[in-house]
Amino acid sequence: MHIASRYHAALCAIVTSTLCAQPLIPVHTKQVTAPPSDITSGMLKLPDPESTAVTSRSALIPVDLQFIDGRWSWSMPIQTTHRAAKIAILPTQPNAWDARLTSTDGTSLNPQTQPQNDQRVSFGAAPLAWIAEDRDFTHLTVDQSVNNHWSLNITAQGNTPGFVLIESGPEVSLSTHIKQRSTLQDQPITLVSAFSDQVLNTTFTAEITAPSGITTTQAARTGSPEVTFVPDEVGPHSIRLIAQGVDRNNTPILLTTQHAIHVAPIAPLLQNPAASVENNQIQIAFAPTNSPRRTILAAEVWGRSNDQIVPVAWISSIVGSDRSLTLDPRWIALAGVNPESLELRSIRLHNLESFVPIEIIDRAPIPVEGLVLPGAPTEITSDMLMGTRQASIPTPLPNTQARGAELGHRLMLVHGYCTDATPFTVSHFSGDLAEFQDYNQSRSHDGFALQMLAQSANMKSFGVVGHSQGGMGALHLYTYYWSGLDWARNGNRLIQSVGAPYQGTALAGNAAVLGDIFGFGCGENTDMTYTGSANWLSLIPISARQQVYYYTTSFEDGFGFDFCNFVTDLLLSDPDDGVIERSAGQLPGANNMGHLEGWCHTQGMRDPAQCTDPNRNAIMNQEAKR
Repeated sequence: MHIASRYHAALCAIVTSTLCAQPLIPVHTKQVTAPPSDITSGMLKLPDPESTAVTSRSALIPVDLQFIDGRWSWSMPIQTTHRAAKIAILPTQPNAWDARLTSTDGTSLNPQTQPQNDQRVSFGAAPLAWIAEDRDFTHLTVDQSVNNHWSLNITAQGNTPGFVLIESGPEVSLSTHIKQRSTLQDQPITLVSAFSDQVLNTTFTAEITAPSGITTTQAARTGSPEVTFVPDEVGPHSIRLIAQGVDRNNTPILLTTQHAIHVAPIAPLLQNPAASVENNQIQIAFAPTNSPRRTILAAEVWGRSNDQIVPVAWISSIVGSDRSLTLDPRWIALAGVNPESLELRSIRLHNLESFVPIEIIDRAPIPVEGLVLPGAPTEITSDMLMGTRQASIPTPLPNTQARGAELGHRLMLVHGYCTDATPFTVSHFSGDLAEFQDYNQSRSHDGFALQMLAQSANMKSFGVVGHSQGGMGALHLYTYYWSGLDWARNGNRLIQSVGAPYQGTALAGNAAVLGDIFGFGCGENTDMTYTGSANWLSLIPISARQQVYYYTTSFEDGFGFDFCNFVTDLLLSDPDDGVIERSAGQLPGANNMGHLEGWCHTQGMRDPAQCTDPNRNAIMNQEAKR
């Protein structure tokens, strides 16, 4: 994810439906299967909504300038308590505002340009530290030991909008999660908020911006922490949740959380599952629809062995109008269950562009009669996990060609979300290389995977070294589509990633705001929110995750206030690389190759960009499958 890169040029629109304009081409999809252990471990369960909460210790406040005495102006009180306040002043146009801090004793402090980029901020060194980087914004810290009552005053020649992002000191955080697993058009969506400590006289308000740009405000009932709205538009909704109150010392509390929520259209319901045997495979078919809409269908298979109901397998596939799944009878033999006792549990239909679960069914019987079971296999084979290339589905494959004249066994360097250049130092890699190029775009994981599939179409085989969303796109491609990844043989690691937010990032919900501020960005990407990532991971079996080798990094942590990017540090939990938190960069079931301080997500941050580390790049080059 390349949100804070200084190389971004302009805002680009959300393109979740762009691929639908492309011609439909039959693409081979996999019949994804996981063993019973993936079910019992909970790895493929839908997440508990509370586990995907966004936690904030800061407030993102719009600046609404008023024309007073011949100038545009705005002010707000700032009270520091236990810690120094950290403030980012973010006009949407560079150098548009003049800012001043005034204390209750009359002290007035003006911004100054100090210290330099490679220095850290130390509390207590000065009452006010302004730091100028290669950014068109200013940020500062206020030491509470000087005075804990301040007023932030902004004046401007014109009515330039923007934001103030402030972490003002009280040791209270705000946590907000979406109550529903399914966020659907014309269905209520509720955000539930909670403070980490006792806060009195609370109010909760949501500002909801629909895909059309229309913004509405919805408040919680008095005394309730829940805000509910009913979306009438399909697509990504941007929501700012504002929570206010006072703590036990009567200190004002103002915190916000930002959310990107994808609202999916309701699909035709799953009806009448039936099982039949075709070509020695069990076909489990739901009633077909007239819609060509592509979705992901997944279910657990259970059966009776002696007097117990036991898991048999988890099955999934991308489906179109013909919504069916395939079960290899070897799984039934392996589990030792009676085929006539089979039933589906936790049946889920997911939107493919956002992984929102459209429909969830607890269970449905699918007895199979007259099946002659094969002998139980001595090992689980790849075709038991992925099926064969016989399955295909009309897919909107992008109209692009694989790059390079000699299309052999290659290593593909894959960038992430919304970047305009390959982030890796290409000279650190050798052999037959390909550079994935899909610049200045926001893609769903599926759209990202289809771009990779199209650009690798003529390659004999390939492995991936991916940055940020490039890691998730490669994992999604390997899980659900047949590609050159399946034929890579030489080397040890199929998919390697650096700085990939496998469990999401809070910046995905802030992307539109950051884009307005910095003048670049591609808007929200709901696949990379905490909720979107958790929904996606609930569809990725361990056998696919085991093909991933991932690295995380963060800023060099010294004795002062350290960060990769001042603004994003106020939106993330330490340690982070300026875009993702170390905790959210973990991929359970995959190969964790370690965490290294002193490297940030992208160029222009406090420490060097993680993709330019020559040591790590040399290792990934040496170990890559091709």
